[in-house]
Amino acid sequence: MPMRLSGFLICCLLGGVLPMAPPGTPVLFDQAPAVPSGPGPDSILFLEKQKIGLEASTIAGRTVAIARSFLGTPYVKGCLDRHAEERLTVDLDELDCWTFVENSLAIAQAGQGDFTSYKTHLQHLRYWGGDVNGYGSRIHYFTGWLLQAEKTGVLEDLTKAFGGVPYRKKIGYISARPGKFPKIKQAANLRDLQAAEKRINAHTWFYIPQNRIAKMEHLIREGDIVSLTSAKADLDIAHQGFAVKINGRIHLMHASSLSHRVIISKQPLSAYVISQRGQTGIMVARLR
Repeated sequence: MPMRLSGFLICCLLGGVLPMAPPGTPVLFDQAPAVPSGPGPDSILFLEKQKIGLEASTIAGRTVAIARSFLGTPYVKGCLDRHAEERLTVDLDELDCWTFVENSLAIAQAGQGDFTSYKTHLQHLRYWGGDVNGYGSRIHYFTGWLLQAEKTGVLEDLTKAFGGVPYRKKIGYISARPGKFPKIKQAANLRDLQAAEKRINAHTWFYIPQNRIAKMEHLIREGDIVSLTSAKADLDIAHQGFAVKINGRIHLMHASSLSHRVIISKQPLSAYVISQRGQTGIMVARLR
């Protein structure tokens, strides 16, 4: 996913809190139980989930522990496009593949028990420069999200270091499709989006082709952010999630549109990517 727009997102496009299961537990795959009904307020879910990650000593450890607590949470498309005017949307009861990643991280980044701090971190992850100023201020391509997060010291893109090869694309999927994304028919929104596309296209990107993932899997750590590259000529990322280790192999923990909830893939990452139509390889980023 990549772009989180009006219902697009190829991939992505609590009700109560599930207990966190330890790494290696088989139930964490597609058979994850459904979430109970009767979700609580987001501020309460924030406190419950943040508490789950407190014992971890690193940001990656906290983030992946919090992400595990979302297992079974319903997948819902277009989570951020429900309002006519752009606003910071907070919804921990239902997620798409992108909001799953950024909510898990923002909760881990927040000050202890500080819901306002969580929302501030979420806003700085989701919007260019951390400013909410219309539809075009939101980051709509996941490479843009990675680019800003790396520049602000949140993560490091390790794709090239892990043997990645140049990822040569001219990103422009959204601006080329006003019929699919009607908000860009407004001149200001289109202008801001095209500026973001230009910024992304000016950066040098790398990816690891799907047939090379198995050989470099040992370099990936639990908690790394894994982005699945798109086969579409003008689209960057088709899906994303967190790396987790199950029985010595790396799997993908993600909000699945096919399973309709947050799951951990049954297949190891290398086999999973090959099995997915429209996905060509991966990028890997590590939380600092």
